Amino acid sequence: MSLELLVADIQQRFGYQTLRPAVELAPLRETLSTGMAAADELLDGGLLRGATHCLSGQPTSGATSLLYSAVACAQAEGLTVVYLDMGRLFDPPNAAAAGVAVERLLLLSGTSLKRALFLLRALAQRQLPCLAVVDQPSALPLTQIKAVLRDAPLTLLTLSPVPLPGMQVALECRRQDWRLDRGDIIGFNSELRLTAHPFLPYRQVRATFAIPREEACSALW
Repeated sequence: MSLELLVADIQQRFGYQTLRPAVELAPLRETLSTGMAAADELLDGGLLRGATHCLSGQPTSGATSLLYSAVACAQAEGLTVVYLDMGRLFDPPNAAAAGVAVERLLLLSGTSLKRALFLLRALAQRQLPCLAVVDQPSALPLTQIKAVLRDAPLTLLTLSPVPLPGMQVALECRRQDWRLDRGDIIGFNSELRLTAHPFLPYRQVRATFAIPREEACSALW
């Protein structure tokens, strides 16, 4: 008797749930593109929908450029994007240059952690598919945030100068070198490291992407 016939016989005798391919039990992995091919390849498709992400990097690392690119992609897919600008560092011209539809961005500047958590809870309760960005949080009550996000179609992306512990996906951005043309700066190369992911093995894998001159000269992060 072939394996297929054996499985069919067992299922007929004892029920379909008795024996079935293990792949059917695997969690569904939906991703949201960052808009940068190297980052998407590193993440095996992009940001994980419904997960918590930390993108960390020092000034001129390329982290903000990558963040704006991900926001633009989320908007292009029809997602609502809520931007909690806790450090008051949001740069409308730079964001628009990266493709962000600033006029459709829900921006809350200089908010407190308590107010940010309240807003995230309200969004989760409405079951509204969205990307929530938290820029420059001093700290995050991860236990409360994970409870808020449970079973909610809300993806969280934080931007921080240093890694925030406990995030499901952790990315570190670092400027590698300036790109020069006859002595003039035309941009820089940035290195992205993946240090935590719930589905990919823990490994310090890397990807590089180029930041053009306009963003290199005005980048805050």
